[in-house]
Amino acid sequence: MSLGSFEKQFLHFFLSLGTAAPGNILKEIYNFVSRYFSFLLSGVYLFEGGSLRAITYPEIKQLTLQENIINLLQREKKPVIKKSKDVFITIPFILKETDDVLLLPLEEDNDFLGILYFCYQNTLELNQDYENIFRFIAKYIFLLIKNNYYYVKMEQRLGELITLQIVSDFVNSTLDFEVLLDKTLDAIVGLIGLRTCSITVFKNKLCEEVYTRKQKVLIKTIQSSQEIELNFTKDIYECLAKEKKLSSGVTRVGDRILELLPSLNIKKGEEVQFVIIPISRGDDLFGSINIFDPTLTHLNNIDNNFLQSFANQVSIALQNAQLYRQQEEMAQKDGLTSLYNHAYFQNKLDFLIKEKKLWPLSLIILDIDDFKKVNDVYGHLTGDKVLKKLSDILLSNSREGDLVARYGGEEFAILLPGTDIKAAYSFAERLNKVVANTKIDIEDQKPLNITVSIGVAEYEEGWTKEEFVDKVDQLLYKAKNTGKNRAVAEL
Repeated sequence: MSLGSFEKQFLHFFLSLGTAAPGNILKEIYNFVSRYFSFLLSGVYLFEGGSLRAITYPEIKQLTLQENIINLLQREKKPVIKKSKDVFITIPFILKETDDVLLLPLEEDNDFLGILYFCYQNTLELNQDYENIFRFIAKYIFLLIKNNYYYVKMEQRLGELITLQIVSDFVNSTLDFEVLLDKTLDAIVGLIGLRTCSITVFKNKLCEEVYTRKQKVLIKTIQSSQEIELNFTKDIYECLAKEKKLSSGVTRVGDRILELLPSLNIKKGEEVQFVIIPISRGDDLFGSINIFDPTLTHLNNIDNNFLQSFANQVSIALQNAQLYRQQEEMAQKDGLTSLYNHAYFQNKLDFLIKEKKLWPLSLIILDIDDFKKVNDVYGHLTGDKVLKKLSDILLSNSREGDLVARYGGEEFAILLPGTDIKAAYSFAERLNKVVANTKIDIEDQKPLNITVSIGVAEYEEGWTKEEFVDKVDQLLYKAKNTGKNRAVAEL
């Protein structure tokens, strides 16, 4: 058969293939070439993104080329015939060890795409005409698969851009920090299909050299969240902290990975793929997206540039949410003491009165005794120092869930949900002693002691908010009028 005759028929066949998937292309090639040659099996090995993809027709599982054959075709760059025993690691059942295998490199200008092969029953003579025919086939199959690769990549990139736009709208739809974290995790699961993911948010901005110490972080997963300390000196964190860039690979699950996945079902010692994506802006690194794949397959199909673009979108949204949260906190906090202010206290008291499941509810209001004398004798700067010190004492002695607020001037309030009058009064007495026994250092003068008077009451059903506060105020005044430096309650 002459090349000219075959060329016309093959070109007509080639144009009919369009942009079919490699598996369908191989099937059509096998059917076409089988009209002229008695081939038993055809196959293609494609190199895609550093990995090897094997397809056969008729389909045979676990058919693998020997590594030296791949190296030979890359070096020779021409059709080669070998015995099947010298080509495959395991010989397919439809072949004999002595059957010939025609191997065709799919390459052009040192762009090696893979290997196309045909298995022939018995012996195939590769004369000049046949070699030209097979070179011709390999050339056009290379072009077809290459064009198909670019077409698929273009479709994938377009899909990624659309997805990024959807994600951008999605994550930028809220300024609530906690809601945003949940939305981001939902987006990751939707994009990748893996629930083994988490978001790390640093409590402090991660600057140069910070990886030499532990960092306080919030770890958020789809199931839970917790605050812990992470060590950035080892393993998968080190690249993130030092180079502030995406890191990926395969590793075994150890304690550090388990720290990143609280409450998720992943076992120690299990092999996983991982991608750690920095959440950053410029040189500032303030968190990471952590994705793990126990199946070792999902992450192969995700482009790292796409993941980084996704992280950039999340980064901007998180920064906006953090800024909004900081502004909200500033509006709720007293500028001098950083305690909650009077307005926030009132709102929280309204809420707690309505939430009966948080009853019993007790309230403490305390006032610094003779605070005017402190300002008159030591000056207002010392007065401010006293207010700050008392705020620290109240915070450090309160429980998680209690609300400490600066009620006004030298008055402070503490809301105690889930606390009856006996427990609240006991707490108030302890506070009174701690304050009285605390020495406040004054520059160039002897340390200063202060005392406080305290009123304590438990909320009674039917009271208005104003009646509740007024009751505690009356008890505070009683403490003042009976000698100060004491707590008063109606037990």
